[in-house]
Amino acid sequence: MVFDVMRQVSGVLVTVFVVSSLLNVGLTQKPSNFRSHLQKGHFLSRMVLANLILVPAVMVLAVTVVDLEPIYAAGLLVFGLSAGAPFLIALTRESKNDVSLAATVMTVLILGTVVLLPLLLPRLIEGISVDVWAIILALLLQMILPMVAGMVARQYLVRLTEAIQPWVARVSSLALYGLLATMIVGYLPAMVDTELWKAIGTGIVVILISLFIGYMMGDGHNHLKKVGALATAQRNTAAAMIVATSNFADPRAVVVVTLVNTLGLVLLMGAAKAMSRDVELLLTPIGADIPERRH
Repeated sequence: MVFDVMRQVSGVLVTVFVVSSLLNVGLTQKPSNFRSHLQKGHFLSRMVLANLILVPAVMVLAVTVVDLEPIYAAGLLVFGLSAGAPFLIALTRESKNDVSLAATVMTVLILGTVVLLPLLLPRLIEGISVDVWAIILALLLQMILPMVAGMVARQYLVRLTEAIQPWVARVSSLALYGLLATMIVGYLPAMVDTELWKAIGTGIVVILISLFIGYMMGDGHNHLKKVGALATAQRNTAAAMIVATSNFADPRAVVVVTLVNTLGLVLLMGAAKAMSRDVELLLTPIGADIPERRH
């Protein structure tokens, strides 16, 4: 059926987007950029607190207060505990903020997720186990390795980097929009379940609260607030899907993770566009005419 095909295509596009997006980060950023951002210890510690403690706590509270089917509650808990999303790169680029800062935050949060997810999840969901090595291997191959390879190429293969980087960026953008479309179409049959929509609504509310939490962790600096907001609201769906597929026989756990992520990403893309307009206004000289946007 067409829905099955769309789901399979979306699964391929997830990998294409993640790998191309992180490769593009490496091709456009110097190692020195990461080293300078790692010195922002106060901000990074706030990001760890927000993403690995506060947001999971909000999600636990949400699934406790809202009467959800256990499988949907479990899927949302997995989603809430997974931080360090590769989609953060696309959101940060859309918001016209510092991609190297976002990549540094994402890397720190990925490492935090690998450490804390196996410790916290079995205590929140009875009977669940987490394959730590499967998560580490997937995150390493799909995220860390492409980014490091891109940084090495930028450092030592400048001409090759200049030739391929625009194409890698284009592939990443096309994969993102194709992914959104195929996910929405592929999971249309599941959307008739009213209990699913209750779970999706709960997840979206948590995403909005997370956006606010991340924004407030920005140390009073506008660019830190924006990157912090996007980094905290966008969860690591790759890690969440690894856990959901390996621990739940009921596919609805994966469905709720996928749909909350997809609809949340659409919402956050809108937020990122709004942030980019703020950046344009700040860069416009006083007294200059602000150009009209063409639609």
